[in-house]
Amino acid sequence: MTEVERLGRSQGAYAWTGARPAVLPAGRLLLAGLGRHRRRIVAWALLLLPTWLAILYFGLIATDQYESEARFVVNSAARQSMPAGLSLLTSLGLGRSQDDSYAVQDFIGSRDAIARLRLLLPLDKMFRVAHADFLARFPSILYRDREEEFYSYFQRMVSAIHSASTGVTTLRVKAFSPSDARDIAAALLDQGEELVNRMNQRAHADAVHVAQLDLEHAQRRLIEAQLALTAFRNREMLIDPTRNAATLGELIAQLSVELASTRAQIRELSVGSGASPQMPGLRRKEAALEQQVAEERARIGRGADGLAGRIGDYERLSLEREFAQTRLAAAEAELVRAREDAARQRLYIERVVEPNLPDYPVHPERIRLTLTVFFGNLLLLLIGWLVYSGVREHVAE
Repeated sequence: MTEVERLGRSQGAYAWTGARPAVLPAGRLLLAGLGRHRRRIVAWALLLLPTWLAILYFGLIATDQYESEARFVVNSAARQSMPAGLSLLTSLGLGRSQDDSYAVQDFIGSRDAIARLRLLLPLDKMFRVAHADFLARFPSILYRDREEEFYSYFQRMVSAIHSASTGVTTLRVKAFSPSDARDIAAALLDQGEELVNRMNQRAHADAVHVAQLDLEHAQRRLIEAQLALTAFRNREMLIDPTRNAATLGELIAQLSVELASTRAQIRELSVGSGASPQMPGLRRKEAALEQQVAEERARIGRGADGLAGRIGDYERLSLEREFAQTRLAAAEAELVRAREDAARQRLYIERVVEPNLPDYPVHPERIRLTLTVFFGNLLLLLIGWLVYSGVREHVAE
């Protein structure tokens, strides 16, 4: 209970009892009122302290930051449906690869990207700026001078957002100078293209590797079959046993015809003149022809050394060579098809918007951030006041 309320109650009590109240000096009333207003002002000032600090920081301390923006699309050479607005890329036979877009997006904010950027740009020097404020630069009171802290800081300064509806990935890079922001964005795009090239090489190797191995196996099979056929020819002293068999068949046919003619002459002489002096010669000729025909036929079917066995071995070796040739042709066609498929699946980064050189600092957004802090603080005050009022009513009851 304040002093003014106590005085008011005491005067009311005197008026009820009829007693004469003591006269309250006007100075004490004025001081009590001023003290009450001062406490309210101090309370509101403390409650709105975050807003005052935001006004102080964003209005007087915060360092300007420039933002460079680039946009790109990850496409594949295979024809795929494209969103509206990218029909030109569809007409060129380029299709969007959404999964690979996410892979590039994750790479841009990765530790590997930071390590590669340090080889190309003075990355640490770009963010270790002496004139930057204590919250924006690195290291700061928020980020210590550690590699993991710099990784978190880099993710705050670089963002890559992929739109699933359009397939476009937007890259934004913040820095303390326009050229630094543009250089970092361009280097990240180059690193993204190198990543896509490595993915292409891996996919091409995976797609073609099996077909290449199959082709090499087919080539070895054909070489082995040809060597086996050559060894057979050298061993048997025959180029083509089937041709020899055909020649031998023709010879046997001619001998058989001549034998039949000789026998016909013998029968003719036997009927007309059995004592003809030509008869012994014809008999000897008949016997010689029969022996020759028997020997030639024996050459064809005489066991493993016969021409028939050699023909079987030759046909088997020839068939193996034909199979090897057919397999080699199929393997070559499969390799060509695998290379064509790998070429159709190749990925490309199409730069829709090149990294720009900003001429005006868009960060920090001073008014928006200050209003955000103000309304957030006001919301917390309202919530606190509601809680306090509820507790006070509960205590009063």
